[in-house]
Amino acid sequence: MGDPLHLVGLTANGCRIARDGGGGYVVDHADRRGIWQRVANLPAAYAACEVFSRRDALALPRWREEA
Repeated sequence: MGDPLHLVGLTANGCRIARDGGGGYVVDHADRRGIWQRVANLPAAYAACEVFSRRDALALPRWREEA
């Protein structure tokens, strides 16, 4: 991403949404500063931010032990 980024939005959970020079959107969450994730469009950017905020709350599936 050599193009300059232009901040588009900042969510309550610390997620930054920016637009790159090529017209795409990228997302950077507070827990992972500096690691930008490219997304398809602005609604997808907000959805990615929502996934970041829920990631800690999701329970992993419990696999049965096979004997």
